Amino acid sequence: MVTNLPQEAKNKWYEVTLTKNPQEKIKLMQEFLSLVPKHKGTEKLCRQVKTQISELKDEIEKKKQMKKGTAPSYFIEKAGAAQIVILGATNVGRSSLLKAVTNAEPEIASYPYTTRSPIPGMLQFMDLQFQLIESPPLIEGASQGRGGGFQILSLVRNSDGVILMVDLSDDPIEQYMMIIDELEKARVMTVPPPGEVEIQKRGLGSEIQFIWDGKLVNCTQEEVISLLREYKIRSALVRIKGDVTLEIVEDAVFGNAAYRPTFIIANKLDVEGSSRWVEPLKEVAKPLEVVPLSVKRFENLPETIGSRLFSLLQVKRIYTKEPGMEHSKIPVVVKGELTVGGLAKMIHSDFYTRFKYARIWGTSAKFPGEKVGLDRPLADGDVVELHV
Repeated sequence: MVTNLPQEAKNKWYEVTLTKNPQEKIKLMQEFLSLVPKHKGTEKLCRQVKTQISELKDEIEKKKQMKKGTAPSYFIEKAGAAQIVILGATNVGRSSLLKAVTNAEPEIASYPYTTRSPIPGMLQFMDLQFQLIESPPLIEGASQGRGGGFQILSLVRNSDGVILMVDLSDDPIEQYMMIIDELEKARVMTVPPPGEVEIQKRGLGSEIQFIWDGKLVNCTQEEVISLLREYKIRSALVRIKGDVTLEIVEDAVFGNAAYRPTFIIANKLDVEGSSRWVEPLKEVAKPLEVVPLSVKRFENLPETIGSRLFSLLQVKRIYTKEPGMEHSKIPVVVKGELTVGGLAKMIHSDFYTRFKYARIWGTSAKFPGEKVGLDRPLADGDVVELHV
């Protein structure tokens, strides 16, 4: 259900969206919270706004440290087919996993909190690479900034996916629940939402336009427009993806949640008695996949991790070719769905605007060299020859 906030609170949130000054934004957010009725229907919203206030305070403090030259950087530029964060509590084997499957050389020790800053490494799989990043350990209260939590969770939000690690020898269910709780409080989802809404505000005009990649559920377009106008959003482009309720629309007004594809590595299966946790963990973690193993003793670990990431992230390798030539050995790598038109735009806008037809080879072709148009979906391994 929508929160049914008083109009005074909605007006105050509009003031929040207008200011760029962090200190002023914090002040307005606190005033907004004072206007929100306290009941079960607003608990999630209040928690979300309080997290945003804490993040702004941390941002202000970090800028002060940067001026002094003492602020550590958690930003790592993306490389390879996708960037994946290895996330977990201390001493679950994050460093051991990174060393076992990539070219990285992290410090590995039996004492806790060895990793103090993110460490990247490249995992080779087939003819592409995945960039794995070992994050510092996540602790309870990370979503409120404890233990560098804001930086760690920001690392997750900026990534393409997550490997969540737990220790089978030390109550993995408690570890899993702690991590999931912190991710949820930081508005990071590990399970795909039924629907998403993107609201792109525009400065001029008084019209709300829609892009439909989904449908509204239990509400009408007029109700969505009315809700947005209550928050003084009168001119905007609204993209509807999947099955969207009025609650999801209102949630987007306060900042979209981020979905990150995730699977779980349950490490230390070699420790005596640890196998008893496997089935209970799988039950609790549904629908996430749980992979029980011992990083130290598992054979062909890079292939195992790479294949799961390839499937989880829906990676596609598309090979281009020129007429009369062999196809390129280096693929164009994409995540999710891709059409011939999308590929043409990726290569160069001229290929799209001057497009005549394409020929394709591979699993999606009805026969080798099939002649197709812009809207033809492509599959992993397809070879595409563009004609303009």
